Amino acid sequence: MKTLFIILLILGGSQVKGQSEVEQFENFLKDSTLSPKDYIFKLFEKNDIVILGERDHRETTQYDLILEILTDERFINQIGYVYTEVGVINKNDCLNSVLKSEYSTPEKFEKSLIEVYRQLMFFPLWDKYNMYKYLKGVYNINKSLPIEKKITVGLTDCRFEWTEMNFSKYAEFYKNYISVEALNTRDSIMAYNFMKLYEKQKPINGKRKALYIQNQPHAINVEVINESIKIKTVGAHIKENYMESASIVLLNWYKYDANLFSDYSLIADGKWDAAFKLTNYNPVGFNLKNSPFGETSLDYNYDRNLIYEDVADGFIFYKPFYKFVFEVGIPNVVDEDFSDELLRRTSIYFGKGSKVSNEIIKSPEKAKKKLSNTYNNVRTVRVSEIRKLKKQLNEYF
Repeated sequence: MKTLFIILLILGGSQVKGQSEVEQFENFLKDSTLSPKDYIFKLFEKNDIVILGERDHRETTQYDLILEILTDERFINQIGYVYTEVGVINKNDCLNSVLKSEYSTPEKFEKSLIEVYRQLMFFPLWDKYNMYKYLKGVYNINKSLPIEKKITVGLTDCRFEWTEMNFSKYAEFYKNYISVEALNTRDSIMAYNFMKLYEKQKPINGKRKALYIQNQPHAINVEVINESIKIKTVGAHIKENYMESASIVLLNWYKYDANLFSDYSLIADGKWDAAFKLTNYNPVGFNLKNSPFGETSLDYNYDRNLIYEDVADGFIFYKPFYKFVFEVGIPNVVDEDFSDELLRRTSIYFGKGSKVSNEIIKSPEKAKKKLSNTYNNVRTVRVSEIRKLKKQLNEYF
């Protein structure tokens, strides 16, 4: 009986200890009442630019929130411009032409969108379904608006044209702009492209305002020397130029190896997600400064002891990690006419003499069929580490 009492005491003590570590986060969330959407618009009352730190490029539920923001009359009447990391800058005019035009049938719009979509990135095709979902969503908002109020989208990635590419030109482009070594260069170009487009915006109610969607590693405000390499993110460039008129807001995510998208674990050893669970996963937005969340050590702090409030201004919780949806594939993006071009791009991307290029040369029809099935098939991608993350979260309960 005495042994059982000791065991229960130990277990009870462990539970209290786990819960007490979460309590400061839980109490803060209980006092935070702004919805994610209202938090964004609260920021726009004092800020001209809000950078939203997107989680995994494949994750689609975050775009439900983004489209909810864009649909709001406050966005339409006071802001009107939304930018993304995804998409090369030289395709802005043709994309906005599609998104602001009128079509007699949904099929005619989708055909026009697909033609532009094929040109959006410097990969053979951008297969992340959320971008397609987002662009269709913008069109659906625009089609009910007068021309002067239609939302304008902005693509900010490096200039690129597939029609100009061959093996040697692409290899040079990859080396200079896409490789890990060129990360700093690409961030500076994306920031410059955004600022160039932003400064050309037509003011609404006398002010220029913009929402800028950037993947979190680019969105955060970091300028450091790490292993003799200077790292300056998109967020750092924009903060430097617009200072207090720009805010960076991060969406809830989890930790991962930035190079391999592996080694997943929850932020703060799961304390954040435990607090979200204890507050019934209420969607919420809040400032990081003077909060326990802001005082949490940054996952990748470059040996600088950085905390979250050093690199971002705000945070949004929107859906628990186990309800994230990862989708790839774009309906009807590859047809018979485009399939030859896709073979050419794929061969260029992987390089002359590569295994993929050799397989294309050996059996082009087989390669066409395989690529068409891969890109046209919209499907959910299973993240096997979710079970590991759930186990980490459940340690607090």
